[in-house]
Amino acid sequence: MKKLFLSLVAATVAATATFAQSSLLATLTDQLTGRITTYYGATALREAHAAAQNGDIITLSSGTFNSVEITKGITIRGAGMDVDPTTQSEPTILTGDFNVSIPQSVSAPLTIEGIYSDYKMYVADTLRNATFLKCRFKTIDSKNSRTPFVNMTLIHCKVSTQLYNVANSTINCINCVIYNPYCADANKSVFEMTNCIICKEDVSYNLYSSTFKNCIFIGNPGTWHALNYRAGVNTVYNCVAADGNNAFSQIQNSTNKVSTYAEVFKTCKDGVYNDSETFELTDAAKTQFLGTDGTQVGIHGGSMPFSITPSNPQITKANVAAKSTADGKLSVDITVQGAE
Repeated sequence: MKKLFLSLVAATVAATATFAQSSLLATLTDQLTGRITTYYGATALREAHAAAQNGDIITLSSGTFNSVEITKGITIRGAGMDVDPTTQSEPTILTGDFNVSIPQSVSAPLTIEGIYSDYKMYVADTLRNATFLKCRFKTIDSKNSRTPFVNMTLIHCKVSTQLYNVANSTINCINCVIYNPYCADANKSVFEMTNCIICKEDVSYNLYSSTFKNCIFIGNPGTWHALNYRAGVNTVYNCVAADGNNAFSQIQNSTNKVSTYAEVFKTCKDGVYNDSETFELTDAAKTQFLGTDGTQVGIHGGSMPFSITPSNPQITKANVAAKSTADGKLSVDITVQGAE
């Protein structure tokens, strides 16, 4: 890893000065002027969003921030969705359900990377070309069950409860863990999933008109009867079902396989969601179950094997002096670290 150090020191602080470690911090970068503005505390994301213009970038430190209704085409970068042993950074956590309501007149896309949320994200207006990278969500849903997602992409993401796909929507998932994907419309709700772990906990979570490549299907035996039933409108290549019974019996090609959890995974034993589960394949499975590109199926295969390390520079340390000096100056020491 390559470390970039940004040290903003307004005055020399005595050795006895007390610093507030792991300060909650958000920086707002104006894409037109390059100006950087800093906000502090649990409401820092809300304050930065209020001041942001379309196209701006908000970077968050580790810690827990109050969520915000997103109404602008901006980029939000967190420190990650989990404790990262590579960068020694802790996650950026958003607390509370939140809406995404970006007006159709806004051309700048929404990008969110490196956050953890155990709440619901609702899309309240048509969302176009949004990208979510290395994020963990509980639920992604439409606010009124009709608002479409146009060309939405998830890369290295986890969705623990449900990914709801409405009519006139296309959702692309690459090397993701998706629990309970659901197509609301038989012809117009489309998933394009590659190298994903896909779990169905209920037979009522139907999948239509979608394509699955190099994926692993998990869940209770029998939950995949809907995939059989809709085989004529789903395309499935080089996928594996762990304890999936005859999940692929009606799929037209013969490149899919049914196996058991023990034969596929090192530690995963059922379809119960667990944040710490890595879905690593057994040594034998890595060579036995291969995708269309010749690499292992699941999230650790393909051209972009799963990783929780954010791709862009992140704030990994933010030390802010507990009080200002006699002349009114405040010392701030920020460490920014990014992938090579």
